[in-house]
Amino acid sequence: MAWDDNVDLVVAGSGVAALATAVTAADAGLKVLMLESTERWGGSSAMSGGGLWLPDNPLMRRAGVGDSREEALAYLEATVGDAGPATSRKRKEAFVDGVEGFVTLAERHGVRFARATNYPDYYPELPGGKIGRALEVEPFDVRRIGGWWDTARGQDGVPAPVKTDDFWLLSRAWSTPSGFTRGAQVVFRTLGSVATRKRAVGMGAAVTASLLEVALRLGVELWLSSPVEELIVEDDRVVGVLTTSGGGRARRIRAARGVVLGGGGFDHNTAWRKRYQGVDSAASSGSKGNLGSAIEVAERIGAALDLM
Repeated sequence: MAWDDNVDLVVAGSGVAALATAVTAADAGLKVLMLESTERWGGSSAMSGGGLWLPDNPLMRRAGVGDSREEALAYLEATVGDAGPATSRKRKEAFVDGVEGFVTLAERHGVRFARATNYPDYYPELPGGKIGRALEVEPFDVRRIGGWWDTARGQDGVPAPVKTDDFWLLSRAWSTPSGFTRGAQVVFRTLGSVATRKRAVGMGAAVTASLLEVALRLGVELWLSSPVEELIVEDDRVVGVLTTSGGGRARRIRAARGVVLGGGGFDHNTAWRKRYQGVDSAASSGSKGNLGSAIEVAERIGAALDLM
């Protein structure tokens, strides 16, 4: 088979999961290509609050906040439970055990994390539940990624230098001293960004832009408007992808080390919402690119689906 390009790893998608994958692989010396199906990168991650649930993380330890592997796993068992292979004990352990490595790697490349100290687990009253496990990225100056901000999905979120704990305190800006103080901090943070000619953003826009900066510095390529149309299989192994880019031009990309599908869900796919969830409308606050295309190409080669 003739190949148009050769890389080590192809990553479908450009949200936090895809970006974290690309950064980790590129840090290990791999040549990485990210394929985003839409004309804008960042996915639903870029439009979100940007909070990362990372139990027993290094920032908690530095602050002397108690947490442990055992408590994190107890919380996952209490909330997620056993819904089949996708929620196995091994997967829960892999997630918890990967927290320190991810945070440390990202910090080594300049990502500036902050603890959302007042943000609770969704069910803090359950076994293992806590307050303050979430991390977010400090407001990020998007001028550092140049023209990439022009195509950022983060512009659909909150493109201002705000943080998670700002919101509940801002609602009390005129009724409590702590709310007034936080309101003043946000105002001065915003004015400071303008005065120093920065273009700072927070939340989901910050975490995706910060990770993209690292990915680009490590040599990762990102192609927009380049959906994965097909997974190419040889001898029962995925060895590459067929993508369309540049106005519909078909390109076969060989991936020597594999393909990672991080392309999001299917909340904008009306037919699938009806089929799997009994929902007549596909109205969603998620990225418009969430049509289930990454799931579909995997299903076509026999991948098992779960929790649809």
